[in-house]
Amino acid sequence: MAAGATTQREQSRLWTAPSTPQVELFSARFERFAFDRHSHEQLSVGVIERGAEGLHLQGGTVVIPAGQLVVLNPGQVHTGFAAQDAGWQYRMFYFDTDMVAELARERLGTREVWFPQTALRDPGLFSFLRRVHRDQELSGDPLTAESLLLRGLGAVLRRHARTGAVGSVPEAKGAQALEVARQLLHDRWAEQVTVADLTAATGWNRATLIAAFRRTYGLPPHAYLLRLRANRARRLLLAGRQPAEVAARTGFSDQAHLTRVCKRYFGVTPGAMSG
Repeated sequence: MAAGATTQREQSRLWTAPSTPQVELFSARFERFAFDRHSHEQLSVGVIERGAEGLHLQGGTVVIPAGQLVVLNPGQVHTGFAAQDAGWQYRMFYFDTDMVAELARERLGTREVWFPQTALRDPGLFSFLRRVHRDQELSGDPLTAESLLLRGLGAVLRRHARTGAVGSVPEAKGAQALEVARQLLHDRWAEQVTVADLTAATGWNRATLIAAFRRTYGLPPHAYLLRLRANRARRLLLAGRQPAEVAARTGFSDQAHLTRVCKRYFGVTPGAMSG
């Protein structure tokens, strides 16, 4: 299912790879638009074709110029903004985590991989991934299209992944309690979860819990929950569901709320995604 949104000087498109439903594709040119803090459930890999993109991440700001790759681990909180006056143009792959894990097991002997660098200079891989992304728009041969996607992901894993679990949650006292809070949000993402629910589950007071959750996961609990709902809404919209139905099913107050969040997080509106 394709998605698109266009203004006079900015354009974006989000769609599912025709040959591989486990891969979402995004292409955009932005000058003034900026993404709010958000994250993706998938492994995000992209090529910056023109200009430069800036990202605010935990630990600092990264600027990625044209000709370099951008890689974001699943769940890695970030923004996105133009790092030059002329903006930036780029293409992204969003690889489903199960697909990544299976290919990593075949190629690297383990399902657990992560990427330590957000900006990568690898001219050969850049050129190949750019061509693969373009081919997904043009190819009428699903076998070739899927083979190229797998080859591209395999090259990313082989050349730049590290094995083992991501060290995003510190090995400190209270990490288990924070994981309880995080899992509660995943289990009850469609419900009206309160801070009282989280404090009851962890035994922590409100101020300590919210501050520690943000330090560990990059977002406070309410924003983390909104991210979960937005990512689930995105999948439903790409599957062809209508925005009003999706808003009701994913816990948004109304369709206008869903529209605002999707534009801020994903760069396209729900109406474009479902159309």
